[in-house]
Amino acid sequence: MAEKFSCTIINQAHDYLRFLGPGLLLAVAAAGESGIAEAVEIGAHFGYALIWVIAITLIYKFAFVNGIARYTMITGKTIFQGLVSIPGPKNWGGGILVMIIYLLEMFAFAGMLLLGAIFMDYIVPGINSTGMIVFISLSAILILLWKESYERLEHTIILIALLLFFGIAFSLTQFPISFTAMLPGIVPKIPPGSLLSIMALMGAVGSSLNLLLYSIWLKEKAGDEKGPSFYQKTIHKVNLDLILAFLFVGIITVLFTSLGVTGFSISYLAHGETFSVDALIAQVLYIIASIPYGPPQTFLATGYLIMFGAVLTGMDGRARAVSEILHSSYGMKWKERTTFRLTLLIFTAIIVSGVIIGEPMALVHGGVSAIASVFFAVMGFILIYLNMEIKDPERPNRIWTAVMTVGSLIFLLMALFMEEGIIKFGLPLAERMIVVAFIIFIFAGTTLFRDVIQGKTTWIDQLWTILIFGLISIYGTFRGIPPMSLIINFRDLGPILAGIVGGPIIGGACAGIIGAAYRYQIPGAEKTALACAVAAIVAGVVAGFYTRMLRGGNITYLRGFILVVIVEMIHIFIIVPLLSDIASFAEFLVIVRASLLPMVFAITLGVMLFCYIVRMKGYALTTRFEEKNDDEPTPDGGEEKR
Repeated sequence: MAEKFSCTIINQAHDYLRFLGPGLLLAVAAAGESGIAEAVEIGAHFGYALIWVIAITLIYKFAFVNGIARYTMITGKTIFQGLVSIPGPKNWGGGILVMIIYLLEMFAFAGMLLLGAIFMDYIVPGINSTGMIVFISLSAILILLWKESYERLEHTIILIALLLFFGIAFSLTQFPISFTAMLPGIVPKIPPGSLLSIMALMGAVGSSLNLLLYSIWLKEKAGDEKGPSFYQKTIHKVNLDLILAFLFVGIITVLFTSLGVTGFSISYLAHGETFSVDALIAQVLYIIASIPYGPPQTFLATGYLIMFGAVLTGMDGRARAVSEILHSSYGMKWKERTTFRLTLLIFTAIIVSGVIIGEPMALVHGGVSAIASVFFAVMGFILIYLNMEIKDPERPNRIWTAVMTVGSLIFLLMALFMEEGIIKFGLPLAERMIVVAFIIFIFAGTTLFRDVIQGKTTWIDQLWTILIFGLISIYGTFRGIPPMSLIINFRDLGPILAGIVGGPIIGGACAGIIGAAYRYQIPGAEKTALACAVAAIVAGVVAGFYTRMLRGGNITYLRGFILVVIVEMIHIFIIVPLLSDIASFAEFLVIVRASLLPMVFAITLGVMLFCYIVRMKGYALTTRFEEKNDDEPTPDGGEEKR
């Protein structure tokens, strides 16, 4: 009887703990990006005064992942498949944007592996170069992931998590942490000069787009099980998994905050001395090795495991996500395992290039974080929509909806205002768009504009079109803002609009060349002159082919935004590195952070304004593909008259 009772207890416990896995993977993935730099800096400058930010942020991100779990368990689909079902054109580009962000984040993974290698080098100095430690770590990660085995990954992470648990517990005993000193930090208050730090901490704690990966792992864990009944009997187990995951992330963040508190003199900082993030991190290793309260080896090994585990889980989840997007949304014909492995190899190549570049902290804090933060906030609203589509009684309650709505709004505003480029450059550029709006409005009232939209132009009409949009491109450069060896501008707007209405030749080879010629000869910005000139031409060509690919569809606001993102991604991440005289990767990151979001913001505003004026005039902004169809013979054998 007793034996039967104990077996029942064991079986019940096993069933209850069945879903303790995806959250563990998420916790390890998020811990590596949970603000090592931000937490240390905030601890150094503000002590424990911002502990409340960590707690509130984790509440929102718990709700975020809870929404992901609800959608995945009821529908049997991942959040990446859910992107296809939101209103608007099919395959609207969200999946492509996710893949681009995940690819660019591999540079940050290179930075994490470099930091982990530095930690290991301090434990056993001289054992090997940091590059060799990274190579060994990356090779081990590839071996662990190559079979695409979720079970192998989960077992590996369980082992890492156990080691981390003991490492963190020991490290906490070695730090002179005063838990009573933390208590005042639970009460929300904003110390003077802490607003930007609060925003940075909110973005870093628990990571951002890493949270989407939970859907992938949960679906692997659930297998073919789905539906309302499965959700009802399992959600409490999933919530336990998530509570433990975010508790782990919170402890990691507090640990690094404590390092900042104990390793730096708050009184020294209070006298006006401040440290940059990079300077703080550069001193972390020195502090760990020199503070008098215990050997640093355990802490360093724990730091390495955090980095290794984050890259391991991050590469696995992202490779699975990319494979799923390509197969479910874009009809990839390869086997999913082949796509998964190819994605891993591409990730590895990017990480290796990042290691060769070096500068780990510059890599970790790359410009891609800005784009990821904005998209994460947008994903919050998408998640609300997907969950509202679920029928009662499984539909989320008002508390969840309120937390998600308020949190997503705050995170969107935070992502925009954290990028000083939006305030410093984006808004002034938007103000200078008034002249462009006036020109487009006057142009839209002419018969020339009507003929251009309807595809009835003569060569003289085309010449005037090229001249008008070429002048808009010149104006976009002339009224740009030159903060350094580049010009923050909306030059690409003219060629993009010309490409939309006239195709790739008028847009790129004509209007783009006018804007390019003016940009190339400007003195004082020679470093990026060739790249920016070429980018103007490419913008018109890409816009022309993009509209043709829509096969007769109008350029909607959403499609216009996607076009701008594609053009500026090519501009900043491909053409600028290839054709600019940039001294270092760090300088390139400065250019990305300063220019990408302001230019996307201003040019998107121009494209949307153009679409609005076209609609206001009653025209249908269709592509050349549709015009070709108009010339085809009609069913009665004659040609349709225009």
